[in-house]
Amino acid sequence: MKNIYIGTIIILAIVMLTFPLMASSEQTPQGTTSIIANTTPLDNTEGEKTIKVYISETKEVKVFNMEDYIFGVVAAEMPALYSDEALKAQAIAAYTYAIYKSNQNTLEDYDITDNFQTDQAFTSIEKAREKWGEDANIYEEKIRNAVRSVSGKKITYNGIPILSVYHAISSGKTESALDVWGGNYDYLVSVDSMGDKLSPNYLSIAEFSVDDLRTKLSSLAEFSGEAKDYFGEIVRTESGTVKTINLCGKATSGNSIRAALDLRSANFDVSFSSDKFVFTVRGYGHGIGMSQYGAHYMAMQGKTYEEILKHYYKGCEIK
Repeated sequence: MKNIYIGTIIILAIVMLTFPLMASSEQTPQGTTSIIANTTPLDNTEGEKTIKVYISETKEVKVFNMEDYIFGVVAAEMPALYSDEALKAQAIAAYTYAIYKSNQNTLEDYDITDNFQTDQAFTSIEKAREKWGEDANIYEEKIRNAVRSVSGKKITYNGIPILSVYHAISSGKTESALDVWGGNYDYLVSVDSMGDKLSPNYLSIAEFSVDDLRTKLSSLAEFSGEAKDYFGEIVRTESGTVKTINLCGKATSGNSIRAALDLRSANFDVSFSSDKFVFTVRGYGHGIGMSQYGAHYMAMQGKTYEEILKHYYKGCEIK
């Protein structure tokens, strides 16, 4: 996920169709090159599993065998230098998410898109190898082995594949889907993830001049008065994400502020001095589900992929 995802499925689907690494509503891609209608769920055991992926750049649907697709997701979504057990956990989360989305998209020409803002990221083997440079052979083998070792495994809750969202780095405690997105999923609740605070990318700072901030937030508020008084009371979730912040007298969602200012997360503090606003941001991503850095930290502490997944997706089983 780059600087750069759910209580019932019906309720949340009405509010927003997907939640990938960022919280944004899905819109059907335009200009899709049709292959066939998607009528066969991915979660079957007959023949080689394939998946139809809408490629945003070319506006076409391409068919991949499942191993290559999951490889491409893991290569795009998680640093290849992360621990093997974390990579396995990521592969299972990616596969489960693909099943979930395929089951949603039965009337579409595709199972899933490659847009990380609405689904999960995907890269080709060729682009991954180019990114890795001289370490390409090592990283390709490492990720390929991780993917193959957990092939076909999925995360279930009451026997059903879950909405297995994930994010880069939590604030030290993951978020509840109910708090952040308004949809109650029993398995997407707040859990401790203290290892995230050790990430070199845990904290980020974003600075804005008064004019720049007014421009970027112009659709959210009518600005008046002194700049130091623009922001007021903050209401936070249990884990620290800003649910609402008073912006020029109006309660505004933290996610709206995050999106408009392109902050790494909605867990932030804001201060004003020397004619500029300073945002101190904790974590990276929406904070719901599995923390990728947290998974890496747990793996480094000797935890298995199954222990990692059961920690972040409460009450779930790996099947």
